[in-house]
Amino acid sequence: MNKRYQRPVTRMYVTLIALLIIVSLTGFIDKGKLVTIHADGTVKTVYTHAINEEALMRENKIVIGSYDELQVSTPKLTEGSQVTVCRAVPVTIEYKGQKQQVLSAKKTVQDVAVQYGYDTEAYRPYGKADAAVEENIVIRIGALSKKTITEDEVVPYAVESIPDENIGRGEEQILQEGKDGRKKVTVNIVSLDGQVIGREPVSTTLVTEMQPLIRHVGTKETVEINTGAISKYKKVFTMVATAYLPTDGNGEGITKMGTIARYGVVAVDPNIIPLGSRVFIPGYGLATAEDTGGDILGNRIDLCMEDYNSCMRFGRRTVPVYVLE
Repeated sequence: MNKRYQRPVTRMYVTLIALLIIVSLTGFIDKGKLVTIHADGTVKTVYTHAINEEALMRENKIVIGSYDELQVSTPKLTEGSQVTVCRAVPVTIEYKGQKQQVLSAKKTVQDVAVQYGYDTEAYRPYGKADAAVEENIVIRIGALSKKTITEDEVVPYAVESIPDENIGRGEEQILQEGKDGRKKVTVNIVSLDGQVIGREPVSTTLVTEMQPLIRHVGTKETVEINTGAISKYKKVFTMVATAYLPTDGNGEGITKMGTIARYGVVAVDPNIIPLGSRVFIPGYGLATAEDTGGDILGNRIDLCMEDYNSCMRFGRRTVPVYVLE
């Protein structure tokens, strides 16, 4: 009796297994979605049953070469995904006078170097490592070495000015004398083919805290900000300001307060300016203290910019920092 029913059941399992194999080989399932394909200068939105980008390319008859790459805007192909076809271009890699003609679809010269075996621990391209890859570009690679040193540095004291209507305009009263602090800064001295090309910060350890100079100043208690509004401020500091990008630091673009790094966010020493404070910096504008930094101690402030050129233009300068009420 039992043997009579084994054949239909076995046949059903065979059919199911065959269907699973077909799905795995073709990359298609029943559930469809709309995705957008960017390829060879064209953009089109298609309805597809493909479960991965390779199947999507086959479905739309887009040939992907051995060195071409596919970039997907989502972890897996889903409704609304953006799929970009990155075509490989010819580039030349030069190392110790030896030139190698290769193909690559990578975006930066550093990525091309890594693709062809020049790992970031031992090698680095000359110039900017994040320079964009262009057709027929020559990427010159150098042998990378690092030497770690630790230096003692001064933490200059901050100057805290408190508006006081009880003393004459332009006069001041010192409440606390300022005192510099000390810190130990560990850096890597970076050399390429034996030539020093820069310094990379490793860590900063505060040895002694600085003591701010605190003074009352007889002055107006409002400051005109660049939006045309008038805001009261409770303190003003004289600080050394630098600029940084959202991708600096750990590269994740997340501030100490857990927000997204962006223009209008500044990094401060929270012992001087508490996180969450609203501030105004002439030449930069209104900002919020949401971030910190290993080297941002005492009278230092770091201003988040939108692009590399803005950071270079700002440079390093001394600015008044108004802490608003």
